Amino acid sequence: MSKSFDFCVLGAGLAGLSVSKHLIDNGASVCLIDTGEVASGASGTPLGLVNPATGRWGTKSWRAEDCHRAIYEDLKEIQEQTPVRLFDKTGILRPAQDEEMAERMYDNFEKNDWPEDWCHWLDKNEVGSINPELNCVEGGMWLPHGLTVNVPTYLKSKAGYLSDKGLHIITNADYTLDQRGDHFELSFKDGKTLEANSVIFTAGHQTKESKYWDFLPLHAIKGQVAVFESTQARKFDYSISALGYIASISDRRFVAGSTYEHHFENVEPDIEGLEYLTNRLGGVYPSLFENAKLVDQWAGVRASTPNKKPIVGAHPDIENMYVFAGLGSKGLLYSVYLGNALTEYILHGAAIPKEVSVNRL
Repeated sequence: MSKSFDFCVLGAGLAGLSVSKHLIDNGASVCLIDTGEVASGASGTPLGLVNPATGRWGTKSWRAEDCHRAIYEDLKEIQEQTPVRLFDKTGILRPAQDEEMAERMYDNFEKNDWPEDWCHWLDKNEVGSINPELNCVEGGMWLPHGLTVNVPTYLKSKAGYLSDKGLHIITNADYTLDQRGDHFELSFKDGKTLEANSVIFTAGHQTKESKYWDFLPLHAIKGQVAVFESTQARKFDYSISALGYIASISDRRFVAGSTYEHHFENVEPDIEGLEYLTNRLGGVYPSLFENAKLVDQWAGVRASTPNKKPIVGAHPDIENMYVFAGLGSKGLLYSVYLGNALTEYILHGAAIPKEVSVNRL
């Protein structure tokens, strides 16, 4: 006999765990399924930033205050369940790397409606007083509310927490999905089945591989990250965002990321990605990379959209089928806020913000 759930969520990364938590908190029965492990896809990056200033020019992120508040509260809640450190409020330093970057970043600092104490402009000397070894042209942004997150540990801790609250998790699953009248049936390779009243696709770029969502304009982008060891790593306790990001793991190790590869032949880490990160970010912080030893490399495939905002909402033709995908490089910032938005839409009919709604397509 098959098990029955209110919702089946397909994809155990940032999006899937976020919407699962909100549904569980609202009393729904939920089964979370992944073809791999929890956080085995793009959400498994070794370290990530909650950065309210996005892109090369430090533009204020979409709904930055609401999104930051949501992920910060979620991180604190999950942190209470484990002794392992999941995140730190490190702040994020964004030193300009050329005159155009400095000019446009300063314009964004001035014109964006930043909350008090969220964004400060530092001149070159002020950046130098924080770290004189950074390459800096004219100045940069200081974002004291920026967070640095151990993403895999956060998501695995969250999965364990939600499992204790009733979330049913199935990993390494080989399954097929079919409509059966007013419900959906998932059939597994081992012969087992389960039923769900509603299905939510949260599988990132793989969502488009489903026949139900093949019309979505999801663009796959490969990102690579490298972990290094260096005695210089103990010299900074903040994260750096400039042509990528640099974040400290310990007093000897740091992470450098990320590449944005729009055309790639495989999803594995490679020497080209390593050289890109070393050359590009080595120019931002030369002494850090001078004697750095490679410890590990990671690669994952993110899903981006034409307007660089996620796709959230109901299938245009199939009742009780939903999607939450296209988080791109802002999964940490957006996931909890939009997981709640989708839950409120499904359970209470609340409007999904038009900028991210699937209806915009």
